Amino acid sequence: MARQEIDGASKQPTDKARVALASAFLIGAAIAAQPASAQINPAQQTVRPMASNSDDGPVRSGARVPGVAGFNGRGLAVTASVSNRYETNFSRLPAIDDAVRFLPQVSASYGLGSKRLGLFVDGSYGRDIVLGNQLIKGGDRSSLSGGLDFVLSRCSGQLGGSFRKSLNLRTDAGLFGGFQQQTETLGTAANCQIGNALSVNGAISKSKDKNVAGASFALNTDRLDYSAGLGFNASGLGQFSLGGAISDVHFPGRFVVSPNGIVEDSFKQRSLRVGVSRAFGNRITATLGASAIDNKPGTESTVIIVDGLPQIVDRAGFSGIGYDGALAVTLSSRLAFEVSADRTVNSNPFVGALLTISNTYAASANAKLGQYTVTAGGLFSRNRYQGGFVSQFDPAARRSDRFESYFINVGGKIGQRLRASVEVNHVKRISNPDLFSFTSTGAGLNLSVAFGRGS
Repeated sequence: MARQEIDGASKQPTDKARVALASAFLIGAAIAAQPASAQINPAQQTVRPMASNSDDGPVRSGARVPGVAGFNGRGLAVTASVSNRYETNFSRLPAIDDAVRFLPQVSASYGLGSKRLGLFVDGSYGRDIVLGNQLIKGGDRSSLSGGLDFVLSRCSGQLGGSFRKSLNLRTDAGLFGGFQQQTETLGTAANCQIGNALSVNGAISKSKDKNVAGASFALNTDRLDYSAGLGFNASGLGQFSLGGAISDVHFPGRFVVSPNGIVEDSFKQRSLRVGVSRAFGNRITATLGASAIDNKPGTESTVIIVDGLPQIVDRAGFSGIGYDGALAVTLSSRLAFEVSADRTVNSNPFVGALLTISNTYAASANAKLGQYTVTAGGLFSRNRYQGGFVSQFDPAARRSDRFESYFINVGGKIGQRLRASVEVNHVKRISNPDLFSFTSTGAGLNLSVAFGRGS
């Protein structure tokens, strides 16, 4: 196996590392030499969990349908981009296995209507080209989403769906990539204002994660999520909220031997959250929430079938308290930062386990320095896995891990249409079992050119 062949090896960075780093230096020099404009919009800032070498989503999700960007104005916009990145340990194995990753991509979006009733569609196509790695060979990347954004009387919301197929480059996967994954989502979300102080909201979404090449089907996930809540604006005290959520999660690629026969693996999650959000002037916004969470497997039988082989696996559910908090501070028009912390429980379509219990702490800062923008941040998380099992993709059952990520990005606009940025990051995972531990440092550059709306 490729994994066995490279265990214990310690490769030194080759000429491809020097090529990528030299390219990054040249692009960085171009950014410094050209006039650039970049405005900080505190209302849109989010804590970035990782550098752009991965496909990780934001630490805190927004109010829209997952995977659906939304209406961004009338007309057509087209962007062509290419990223070039060197990673000292691209495979994310205990042994060093470096690579250069090229990601050329073309994306387009089209909007029809207005902010009150806007139809939209957007899509992208690209390819991961991986050079020099012994395990990961690259693959196509494509996405398509569309829907309707609306503002009707006192209600606003979104209806939409999305499709994405790509090489898995998520950092929480046991190995960094190595298989292609397809994700489909369909959902709707709405919020309605009742009077001056009270609001109601609700959402429903259905999603599927399917591994289409190179990985165990035991990681496939089908889920249906419901949520509803109330908001109350207390003058001088902040915005209070009360909400509940229900998730029904099924794993069509693995089965449980139960007293009633062999059934599809599944679990149900119920949660109730209370929260408060308050702005202190125009510069500081704080949010804080606490949740009661209950997770129960569809059956508590300890014998599950993965890739055709039966295993005895601990099937304990989880009942406990979650929390979330964030603080966003705008010091000036040129400097802002944000910190966040949360404890969540979820199913993870990249990990061989029933549940992942995560404590995550993140921070980022965004500064406009002359002609360009500097963004830096870091993330620390502790993860505990319940119901861990062995699969084609996870050769050992996971128990827990600690993860760290730090990055800095310098970028700006060159001329009317071209944008460029240079980024450096460092990631580390200490895992139990140690098979999933790794350390990697990367550096790369990103170039994009935009045409049409907003360019």
